[in-house]
Amino acid sequence: MRLVLEVPDTANVSETDAQILFAMKLFEAGKLSLGKAAEAAGLSYRTFYELLLRYGIPVVAMNEDDMEWEVNNALKLR
Repeated sequence: MRLVLEVPDTANVSETDAQILFAMKLFEAGKLSLGKAAEAAGLSYRTFYELLLRYGIPVVAMNEDDMEWEVNNALKLR
């Protein structure tokens, strides 16, 4: 799908930046996988991953049960 979006000049954002920001938001909302969002942003997987980290967007989503399991497993390895 091709999307045309009008952004006010005062936003001071390039077309490329808007594409990347939109892909980041789609990933954050769970609408796209990391790989597909990177592709939509026109970036490599690694570059997109690092950009998400820089913006504080979690790359791995865990619920409370998953987190508890991970912590318990990590404690067992000590």
